[in-house]
Amino acid sequence: MLGVLLLFLFTVSFLHFQTFAADPGAGKECRWYTVQVGDNLNHIAQQSGVSLADIAQANYLLNMNLILYGQQLCLPQTIQEAGILEDGSIRWYAYTALESSSKTQVEDMLRQYANDYGLPADLVLAIAWQESGWKQHVIAKDGGIGVMQLMPYTAKALNSTISTRRDPYKLEDNIRLGTYYLYKLWERYDGDLDKVVSAYNEGSWNLDHYGIFNHTYVKSVKALMEKYE
Repeated sequence: MLGVLLLFLFTVSFLHFQTFAADPGAGKECRWYTVQVGDNLNHIAQQSGVSLADIAQANYLLNMNLILYGQQLCLPQTIQEAGILEDGSIRWYAYTALESSSKTQVEDMLRQYANDYGLPADLVLAIAWQESGWKQHVIAKDGGIGVMQLMPYTAKALNSTISTRRDPYKLEDNIRLGTYYLYKLWERYDGDLDKVVSAYNEGSWNLDHYGIFNHTYVKSVKALMEKYE
């Protein structure tokens, strides 16, 4: 009996060691994930946006069907530069600072922050889809960053307003800042949907001085809202 117990402890210890024996590859670092009950590698890959092959290679997995509850897996990701500078300015076109993401991650986060700020989830989801198709790893020609397509000067102004240093090139920071911006527009225009949507796209100054002139954008967002109701 003692021999069986010792063998069990040795096996657990060996497996625990193996969870940290990982190599994310050149130019990459590990984002650690703890395997949960019911997890499988396909699910983890889909949720994280990291391919099965990359996860298996980084963690030396010979059998991709064998992962253990509580096991620590290395999810390789490119080492990123910061998108925000020391003085709070946001870099323009900093492609190497962009985080990658899956659409499931993005949707979950959009719903979370819509709830946190008391906004209709369908509005936040529709704006984000119209702006980026729920993609963080994208920069528009005009400099708009990530899921919420935040302009560098808009992100800097939002950070100044709430005394934070959130980096719009990072997924959660981008969604948090963008949703907060939408929340302030919702307050400013008393929930007038057309004005809120228009102001997000053209800016509140333009809206206040020239009225709504991006009618196609507003109609598109409202149509998407029906899809996400």
